[in-house]
Amino acid sequence: MHVMNRQPEPVTANIPTPEQLAARQLRLLRQAYGWSQHEVAEKLRPYGYDWSQATVTRLESASRPIRLNELADLAALYGVKITQFLETEVPEDLEALDREIEWLTEERDKLKTQEENARADYEKAAVAHGSLVVHIVHLEERLQALQRWRPGSAEGGR
Repeated sequence: MHVMNRQPEPVTANIPTPEQLAARQLRLLRQAYGWSQHEVAEKLRPYGYDWSQATVTRLESASRPIRLNELADLAALYGVKITQFLETEVPEDLEALDREIEWLTEERDKLKTQEENARADYEKAAVAHGSLVVHIVHLEERLQALQRWRPGSAEGGR
């Protein structure tokens, strides 16, 4: 049944805001480092912030806007690029992130091994090819030398 008065859902309804993206990334980074919210607040004191655990909570819940200079200092604290805070493909839980990192690492290592084996095979083939070319050249030179001395050949009988 079609309802006439129903407003369509905005296209952006399921897209997180930049604050929500940054909040999620801040929480994941803090958890990855094994820090409490209080520890993050303490670690930001040398950057000139007088934050409490509650401030970090509000930032991680996106209930407090984050300033650009704060984001830059948090990026420095965590050793990441500031753009990482705005990436849309941020996993919800660290276990899923760890599993994906493990899987991608294994796949990369398998491909590196295959590439190294292919390179070694290529180098062996290149050496074999070079050896064959040298051998063919020597055989052709010997064949030409012998044909010059063979009676009745175009080169022979001189």
